[in-house]
Amino acid sequence: MDNFLIALIILLGVFIQSLSGFGLGLFVMPLLTLIIDVRVASPLMNLIALLTLLIISFYYRKQLEFKGILGLVVASGLAIPFGVYFLKHIHQTIALTILGIVVLSYAIYSLLELPLPIISSHKWGFGFAFLSGLLSGAYNTGGPPIVIYGSCRRWTQEEFKTNLNFFFFCNVIIIFINHLLQGNYTTQVINLFLSNIPIIFVGLTLGFLLSDRVNLLVFRKLVLVLLVITGLQLLIKVILGY
Repeated sequence: MDNFLIALIILLGVFIQSLSGFGLGLFVMPLLTLIIDVRVASPLMNLIALLTLLIISFYYRKQLEFKGILGLVVASGLAIPFGVYFLKHIHQTIALTILGIVVLSYAIYSLLELPLPIISSHKWGFGFAFLSGLLSGAYNTGGPPIVIYGSCRRWTQEEFKTNLNFFFFCNVIIIFINHLLQGNYTTQVINLFLSNIPIIFVGLTLGFLLSDRVNLLVFRKLVLVLLVITGLQLLIKVILGY
């Protein structure tokens, strides 16, 4: 039953990412931690993201403006090792609490559609990217800071999809190296990843096929509502201690 639920979570997460350009880590990671240990879920999530974002980045390669996000990639890469180290050495209860707060806060913030100031200087991006790297290294949930930055920079829908996917792809490569150095890719992690590779391809195919047929605004609202529920589930799990 657990393997079926893991496969279903991965399928939905990859589908969401390929369709909307965000949400893979925010959706999959907290749900996986309801089934398996966070120290298994994080490196597994990294492998899933590595394959998923490699294919999506290749798919949207012609729309990418690499120079515009190079600085963000560097700043995030500097922070990732600290996030990976943090995950390995912190108690699981604290890790799950932080993850739940991050997911819930971002989902509520996005649903409220609060107005954001316009950021004219790209230098602000380094701080947002560094925070994104910390969250990416620990939980593979580095989306919120960089999405907020993109909104403040008034990125277009296409810029969001291409920039975010490539930014996160660079992140997961760095995260992969750090997990490898920390010895986090256990036999359990590798077996779970290999068994779900076909599921990843199914999710990608569905997302690409439906990308022009689905109302993305409505779809994102539904995803955010799911994230609110997921964040609450994580926090309840921590509070009740099960």
